[in-house]
Amino acid sequence: MITRVNGPQVWQRWKEAKRLALLAIFEDSVTGMRVKEFCQGLSRNLGEQCQIVEHVWLFNTLRLRELQEIAAEEASASDLVVISVHQAEGLPDEVKSWIDLWLRLKGSRHAVLLALIDPPLRGSLRPD
Repeated sequence: MITRVNGPQVWQRWKEAKRLALLAIFEDSVTGMRVKEFCQGLSRNLGEQCQIVEHVWLFNTLRLRELQEIAAEEASASDLVVISVHQAEGLPDEVKSWIDLWLRLKGSRHAVLLALIDPPLRGSLRPD
């Protein structure tokens, strides 16, 4: 089951548990920085009493099946899974495979999936 992040029951459950397991995968250093900023804000919102245990993975590390399996196992034990990407047509095949593996491993465990995506470009990039 995937739950909405802004649902008050989710925030309250994380605060009461005093521990949040988070796994993030990201495309590059820019999308990785976005994850870092999100985690800092999340930590402030949840308060000092809530420990956030983070696991982070770059997309390209998921090309190796062994690492993909480790990342999927970590995700299956996570409360929050964050995917940070640039605007694109779709996810790389290794990320799609990782998602499929994660969903099989997580079973009935509740988790929140959050996508951090670049805002759409406004205007034209071509000179007049």
